[in-house]
This record gives sequence, C-alpha cells and structure tokens, in this order.
Amino acid sequence: MRWRRVFHGRPDKVGEARGFAATLFAGSGREGDVAIVVAELATNAVRHSRSGGSRGWFGLEVTLADISYIAVTDLGGGCVPTIRSEAPGCEPREGGYGLLTVSKLALAMGIHGSPGEGFTVWADIDLRRGAQGNSTQAVSLAS
Repeated sequence: MRWRRVFHGRPDKVGEARGFAATLFAGSGREGDVAIVVAELATNAVRHSRSGGSRGWFGLEVTLADISYIAVTDLGGGCVPTIRSEAPGCEPREGGYGLLTVSKLALAMGIHGSPGEGFTVWADIDLRRGAQGNSTQAVSLAS
C-alpha cells in the first residue's frame, strides 16, 4: 500500500507527519524507527530548504511492504543533503546528524534532485527484521 501527503512547511507539521507515519506502521515493530526517519527528513526539509518559507510545503510518501519506502520531498533552495561523519577528529557540534541517524536505521537510503528544483530524500526500512535494525546498509547520495 502507498500513501502520499503534503504538509505545510512549518515545524509543528513535522510532528504531524511523524505521527501519521508511525500510525501506518503500528504493530510492525519498526514504528518507532519510521517515526524517527520521518521526523529527521521532514525537519531537514523545513529547516534547510524553501519548504520552511512562506507558503512552503513538504511531501511525504510511504509504501508499506516487507521493504518499506519512506521519502520526503522539499522545495530545494538549500544545500545538497549530506551525511555528517562520525569519524574521530571531526568537530563535535549540536545537530547536523539527522541523515546519519536515518542511515543507521535504514536498509538503504538515497537522495535525488537539485537545489533549484528540490530534493527527495528516501530510506528503505526492512520490516522483516522488526525493531532489530539493519545488518547491511547501502547508501547512495547521488543527486
């Protein structure tokens, strides 16, 4: 099954999107992980793109299957989404680790689009593993 919804690009709508997705995955054992993924992706859309501006919006697409697809589309205008490194020697800072968190919860993730037209950031969640997380991970960050 597939769902698509559009939300106003306001911070309070991130929680609404998170709750919507968690409800769809209720009983899967991964609803908490899905809620985190949606919250991180939607927060990035609102904070780092035109989605958070006047009349902005972000889109959420969810496909419920053994390997579930979760995607958030923004309006672009910001920088290219990247995963921050956890490597030793990197300067610690508050925030900026949302995509790293998503990559740890997802079987695979990726990004497509451009700053001028908007980005879609997606993650595949393996429902066959319950809340145990992933053991293999492929990350594709090509735009």
